[in-house]
Amino acid sequence: MSIPFEISEVHAGFSEVKGLLLVEDEFLVFNVQTITMGMFKQDPETIKIELAALSDIRLEKRVFRDRLYIRPKTNSLLEAVPGKHLGEIMVKVWRKHRSSTMTLIDDVQYDIRRRRRNARSDSE
Repeated sequence: MSIPFEISEVHAGFSEVKGLLLVEDEFLVFNVQTITMGMFKQDPETIKIELAALSDIRLEKRVFRDRLYIRPKTNSLLEAVPGKHLGEIMVKVWRKHRSSTMTLIDDVQYDIRRRRRNARSDSE
């Protein structure tokens, strides 16, 4: 299951990013394409972030487009995804994809909780 998303205000508003987000094995995968000035498309790019590198994922529901916030454990991962991100990656998802987005969030949060439990039991 893949979720279409957008990141606006890239390159001081001259570009936007459109893409698909999905969970594949142990990775959160961003398939992205940057579009400059509404007409110049860069080559599509695939960015994989290990689920183990995420500290949180959450959804903020809005009227038309929800906001999906993805917080990595380190800020260096923010640089991999196009756009300016302050501590977390924010992507916009159309409301009609809300149930698929909630399923993706549940899967990722389950993995995050499982890893935290395993880390605690290993340290004991």
